[in-house]
Amino acid sequence: MKTSLQHFRNDYLEILLGFLWREWTALGVAGQERGGLRHVVDPEALLLFTCSLGRYDQRLFDEVLDWLTKNGRFLNVQRMKNILGKEDFGGGKVLSAVADWLSEQSDPQKWRLLARIGGHTSELQSLFYLPDGRPLPQTSDSDAVFRKHKLTRNPITLRGYAQAFASDATPCLFLRMRALFGLNARSDVLTYLALNKTGHPRQVARELYYSQKAIHDVMTDMACSGVVLSSRGARERTFRIDPDALPFLTGKIEVSGWINWPILLSSAEAVWRLTEELCSADLDSLVQSSEVTLAMKPLLERLARTRWAPAIPNRRPGEVLAQLEAFTDAFEAITA
Repeated sequence: MKTSLQHFRNDYLEILLGFLWREWTALGVAGQERGGLRHVVDPEALLLFTCSLGRYDQRLFDEVLDWLTKNGRFLNVQRMKNILGKEDFGGGKVLSAVADWLSEQSDPQKWRLLARIGGHTSELQSLFYLPDGRPLPQTSDSDAVFRKHKLTRNPITLRGYAQAFASDATPCLFLRMRALFGLNARSDVLTYLALNKTGHPRQVARELYYSQKAIHDVMTDMACSGVVLSSRGARERTFRIDPDALPFLTGKIEVSGWINWPILLSSAEAVWRLTEELCSADLDSLVQSSEVTLAMKPLLERLARTRWAPAIPNRRPGEVLAQLEAFTDAFEAITA
């Protein structure tokens, strides 16, 4: 079982890193050829996920830093902070260091909001890992900004290959809307309605990670435009975009369905942490099965309540690998 679990761990890491490369390349990171994604990328959730899993690929991590110097103005740091407060992402310390580094490149007032969230720790640790989990050996002096956050890495040298996001590409709809309407809840609400077709303030606030009052006020104002239409239901007032206005808002972008990426990616990260713990611990099969069952049950129940996740079978106790592989299959299906 230990050997099989190690094989799963290695394969799962490859899947997650491949996902990160595809997502970031679709947004303009230098890497693989653009195209192929059918879904809209959530840039805040993606960066949070990268601050954890991107530590296993220094080239990817530094290409993302390059992209942020060019396109970071379209990321909503308050929304990112809201997501980090509600979802179980483990990269807060790394995000803090990234934000601190970005504050020295441009717009310090914006990025310093995130530069203080990482908490305090006294021990230095390597920012990057080898694929097998060992710390990546450092071959030169340590970058001063990351060292301040107790993370050691070589000095950052950007290649300057990152491109502006493609405004006519499906993955870039969040960024396109923000470029058009500003970095605010209003543009994100329009993105949500374009993808989900309809929504009420409580639902939209929950899915976008804003306060319900802020979203209620925004949607009420938007209904005055005639572009966003509203109707009173039995319990909630629902909103939708006028079909005639949708082509103007989305341009040439092929509109896909809504996916709550913070839920999906924090779940994928939780499965990764579980796998790492199981591989490093010397547990007998019964204890191992119990650990997987306890960890996976709330994740599967939460995903089952969504409309965008496929059904993930809840395997019987003892089927450790089958349960982990079932989640991986669902992850690949959603992110295809």
